[in-house]
Amino acid sequence: ERARDYLHKTGRFIVIGGIVSPVHDSYGKTGLVSSRHRLTMCQLAVQASDWIRVDPWECYQDTWQTTCSVLEHHRDLMKRVTGCILSNVNTPSLTPVIG
Repeated sequence: ERARDYLHKTGRFIVIGGIVSPVHDSYGKTGLVSSRHRLTMCQLAVQASDWIRVDPWECYQDTWQTTCSVLEHHRDLMKRVTGCILSNVNTPSLTPVIG
């Protein structure tokens, strides 16, 4: 909520949504609760939000995914859902895009 408010206050961004993407179990962090439980906790945490959603994609992959591949997944999903062209994760665009 605070990040969205800050970005709106800058006047440079319009936040259209937020995504929570729990990491895969094979991430390897000591003490990490199972993705099934983290996914449920995240869903409960955002259930009252009208702009934040939880995407289980990362949890359901066969193994841990790099941050870049997770961002590419979300970029591709947004492109399919909104029809908007978004900048490439690896190559920032000089043309206007959704920030």
